[in-house]
Amino acid sequence: MIVGKGLLARAFEPYFGKDPHVVIFASGVSNSLETRPSEFEREQSLLRDLLDKGARRFVYFGSCGVTASEPELTPYMQHKQAMETLVRSAPGGLVLRLPQVVGKTDNPHTLTNFLKDRIASGQHFTVWSRAERNLVDIDDIVRIGSKMAVESNNTVTMMSIAAMNSMLMPEIVKIFESVLGKRANFSVVEKGEPMHIDTLLAKEICAELGIDLGKGYIESVIRKYYGSDYRFGQEMPEHHSRVQHYYESK
Repeated sequence: MIVGKGLLARAFEPYFGKDPHVVIFASGVSNSLETRPSEFEREQSLLRDLLDKGARRFVYFGSCGVTASEPELTPYMQHKQAMETLVRSAPGGLVLRLPQVVGKTDNPHTLTNFLKDRIASGQHFTVWSRAERNLVDIDDIVRIGSKMAVESNNTVTMMSIAAMNSMLMPEIVKIFESVLGKRANFSVVEKGEPMHIDTLLAKEICAELGIDLGKGYIESVIRKYYGSDYRFGQEMPEHHSRVQHYYESK
C-alpha cells in the first residue's frame, strides 16, 4: 500500500502498490521550510490512523537532519523527530532517514532543484558557508528501502540511506556550476555545521546490492539528473577552479 503521490510514492508504487502487508508512507509535509502547525497536525493525524491498522511493515521516511544540534532544528525537523518516534514505537515500524533526495520532480523546494533554478536563471540566493549536505538517488532509495521492507528483521526500526560522505555546500554548488556551465549569483552567511550520518547499516546493505555510495557518488547523482537538460553551451572561465567559494545553501 502506498500513501502519497510525490516522488517517493511514485518510485515505490510498482513494488508495494498492491501489497496489503507493507505500508509505504510517503505523504505529509514536503516543504522543509514549513512552519504552520496545521500542516504538521494533518500528517500526524493520518499517520496515527494508519498505524492503528497494524500493517506487518510500516515504512516512514524520516530525515537525516534530525540529528542536528538543538539550535539548528527547525519546526519541520522537530516535527520529523516526533513522527519518527511515533513510528518506531509501533509494531513493524521502520524509519528510513533520508538526506536530500534527487530524482525527476518539479518540486521547487528540493535543494537540487533550488540550486538549478537559481543558477540557471541568474537569481540571487544566500548560502551557508560551513554547512554540509548529503544527496541520494531515488533509484538507490527504492532498491535499499525495498530490501529493508521485506527482508529485514522487525527489530530494525531505523536506518539512514545516504552517501557515505556528506559534502560542503561550496563543493555542491561548484559541481552545479560545472554541470550547468554558469556561475551562481549568491551571498555568503557564515553559518552551518557538519552533517553527521550513521551509514554503517546502509553500507552493509549496499555491499549486498552492488551499490556504491562512496567517493564521487554525490557528483554522479547531480550529473545523472541535471547534466543533459540544463547546459548553457559555454565553458567555465579558466580560473574558475581556483576560485575559493565560501557559501552554503539552506
